[in-house]
Amino acid sequence: MGPATSAPRRSGRASRFTVLPVAHLLALGLTLCLAGLQPGPARAADLLITLISVTSPAAPFTDATLTVSTAPGANCSIVVHYKSGPSRAKGLIPKVVGSSGRVSWTWRVGSNTTPGRWPIVVTCEKGIDHGELRTAFEVG
Repeated sequence: MGPATSAPRRSGRASRFTVLPVAHLLALGLTLCLAGLQPGPARAADLLITLISVTSPAAPFTDATLTVSTAPGANCSIVVHYKSGPSRAKGLIPKVVGSSGRVSWTWRVGSNTTPGRWPIVVTCEKGIDHGELRTAFEVG
């Protein structure tokens, strides 16, 4: 039988294989912080959208108008949800907000639209910033 083997000796200091990856992670984290970056997906700032007015109640076969304010130059769209699904009315098209900061949509409420309270969603984007406004109007 040969001599007994013993476990590898440790010197009491941290292994370079343990310290090196941790040091690299710390350096990467510091670099990202100094650059103003965060790991993961980029986050956009909120774009404020304020409801100015909405026609409510609106009778079937009449026009309804919604006006909001937001940042000039923002690209905005609107969706009016009815029982039958999203409205396809002509006036509900994407628009660019003018220098006044206000944008309006006018559409015809269909003659067969079911009476009730129907949600409206306005979304706007400017650069990487985006916002959403949820409201509703009454048909009846």
